[in-house]
Amino acid sequence: MPSKTRQSVKSQLARLLEAAPDAILEVDAQGRIAFANAAAEKLFGYTRPELKSMEVEQLVPAAARASHAQQREGYRQHPRTRPMGIGMELKAQRKDGTLLPVEISLSPSLSETGLGVIAVVRDITERFHIEEKLRQSEDRLRQAEKLESLARLAGGTAHEFNNLLTMVLGYSELLEPAVSDREDAASHLERIRTAAKRAADLTRQLLAFGRRQMLIPQVLDLNVLVADVGRVLSRVVGEAIRISVVPAPRPAWVRADAAQIEQMIANLVINSRDAMPYGGTITLSVAEVQLNEEQARQHPGLSSGPHVLFSVRDTGAGMTPEVQARIFEPFFSTRQLGKAAGLGLATVYGIVNQSGGSISVESTLGVGTTFTVYLPRLTEGRVEHPGSTLPHIAEMTGTETILLVEDQPHLLALAREFLERLGYTVLSAASAEEALPLTRDYSGRIHLLLTDIVMPGMNGRDLAQVLKSERRGLKVLYVSGYTDEAFSAGAKLKAGEIFLEKPFELETLGQRIRELLTRPAHARANLTRD
Repeated sequence: MPSKTRQSVKSQLARLLEAAPDAILEVDAQGRIAFANAAAEKLFGYTRPELKSMEVEQLVPAAARASHAQQREGYRQHPRTRPMGIGMELKAQRKDGTLLPVEISLSPSLSETGLGVIAVVRDITERFHIEEKLRQSEDRLRQAEKLESLARLAGGTAHEFNNLLTMVLGYSELLEPAVSDREDAASHLERIRTAAKRAADLTRQLLAFGRRQMLIPQVLDLNVLVADVGRVLSRVVGEAIRISVVPAPRPAWVRADAAQIEQMIANLVINSRDAMPYGGTITLSVAEVQLNEEQARQHPGLSSGPHVLFSVRDTGAGMTPEVQARIFEPFFSTRQLGKAAGLGLATVYGIVNQSGGSISVESTLGVGTTFTVYLPRLTEGRVEHPGSTLPHIAEMTGTETILLVEDQPHLLALAREFLERLGYTVLSAASAEEALPLTRDYSGRIHLLLTDIVMPGMNGRDLAQVLKSERRGLKVLYVSGYTDEAFSAGAKLKAGEIFLEKPFELETLGQRIRELLTRPAHARANLTRD
């Protein structure tokens, strides 16, 4: 080949190497860099004279240098049995010490000094970040699916358990007058009722986790709510712990159940307190954020748009990744067996999700933990103050006619006995299908329908709509341990309707009935929870 042609080819190759977007290095048989293009300077932060005076191992993290040198020597000694790598992913080290993910392809290069290597190095930082975000999204989705399965199980279990607790509480009340003159028996009975109430609290937490609780949604300024709860909790967390509240610069309007949000805040603060046995600081922060579509995808269940961000940050012991992965599971606790039910954070998870929000956790051992809650933000708001007045216990008696519908035979018998003791005329049915012909054959007035919501066949709400179309002025008291699809959490009760959550005490049932029967027909009630 003529020298002029060779010069032209070399010049062309040089231009191609300089224009290449990937770093290209030639490494000789001794492991020293013999050539580097412009992209290599940019990628590693060294000038070309600096690179050409270095061993290639200086471009990898110190911990990996020995292994890298051993592999390179294996390529040199056994080029046929130790093939070069294509598309290997590893970490490279820049001049300033920072590490970056790269993809390397190696090819053999035979020269006068022996068998060397040509390395093509591509910066995959952007791809690495995308893959990491995708992995995190998949992890969150798997965790959400796992928690959703647990939530369904917890909700169904709590529903059945609430029926049993309603009977325990109810029959305890009916038995109370018979043992009032026996101090020991009355004391035992009171302990039974206390234990049943404690069990009822646990089932309510399970229902909260399972997103099966009825809510009383109202417009709230989260700034005000967090400040109020923070003041109360500062008096109970102990002198060694300081609670700091950082509000948003303007009202942070959300629509949620005030009692549920207060419970959420309290549970998160108590969790932080338990992580700081020697004291520390808990910071409650409220802020406004605008989530774009990509950010919303990082939080299952959220949509893009304005949100209120509420965070609880502590300076406690922190958590391992293994604990973080299970932190919202019911009955999971890092505390000593018997010291905690393991429902506090599970309850928080359910409350946040039922309120249309999302919760995440970040934690570092020895540094602390931050729980972050996102709730949809209202563009404007007006604080609502729902009220409820209950009749005195002496005013529970009545003479009206009540249609009682309950598919659990023992609960049906219990409620009928109690209502008849109060003076009501009771028509009872074990299902909606049984109740319809019963009412159509009854010529007198029926003042109130008292019905369970979740029943086989026609549910309580559908039954109420049919009967209200046939009997004008009929009022309805719904009861249920949880509502499932039959009565959504955000449903609006119509005039002349209220809801009572199981388990309840018979005294409360009697008060709610009188409250509803004496209320004007056009009055609209909020959802009721006891």
